Amino acid sequence: MTETALIEARFRGPDGIGNGGYVAGVMAGLLGNQPVETTLRRGWPLGVPLTVHRHPDHVAALDTEGTVIAEAREVPFDLEVPPAPTRAEAQAATDWFLASPFSHSTGLCFVCGSAQPEGVGLRVFTGAVPGRPGIAAAVWRPHATYADESGHVRPVYLWSALDCAGSFAFTVGTGPGRMLLGRMAGRLDGRVRVGEACIVMGWQIARDGRKLTAGTAIFGEDGGLCGVARALWVTPLQAT
Repeated sequence: MTETALIEARFRGPDGIGNGGYVAGVMAGLLGNQPVETTLRRGWPLGVPLTVHRHPDHVAALDTEGTVIAEAREVPFDLEVPPAPTRAEAQAATDWFLASPFSHSTGLCFVCGSAQPEGVGLRVFTGAVPGRPGIAAAVWRPHATYADESGHVRPVYLWSALDCAGSFAFTVGTGPGRMLLGRMAGRLDGRVRVGEACIVMGWQIARDGRKLTAGTAIFGEDGGLCGVARALWVTPLQAT
């Protein structure tokens, strides 16, 4: 029997394609191991079943023409995580996001879209942290919609929450900008209960032309590290 995977329209990122972090979570679930690195070769079209191919060292999702859309493999992973902001600082950063142009420019994204109501979008609103340039942070309280049978947030949504904060780490000091997730490597270290006041943080690691490398992390209400990732983002070519 052919195995397929489909991303529903509500798990969107940019117009017409899946949110990169959600795609990474789907691919991590298909792989079944971690740490995992997911490479996004193309935007994953919404509402379209893709064929899953399992190989000895990786899994791949292909469209009807046989083009690889995404692939995931187990990799060594280590990343130094900066100290988390305080909950008050993270809440102030979220308030900053909601009062800024970022709130409107990203309004429909599954992860950071302010136009998405509770239980439809994750509503992870990472904004600027005063005194810490190159850092974006948020307080995130996961909705019960995202719980498993034990009341913990399902892994695919934790991977999703590790997405957008990395892009905002590069833009909160300037203004809304467009970039696409190209690769995410990371691991989930702990469990998060729905309603728990987590801190999500993104930070700059490197910049090489159009390629931007960022780290992201989720801290539980007790301050423990629940997930960490390193992501490669690519900005679009400038029009000539």
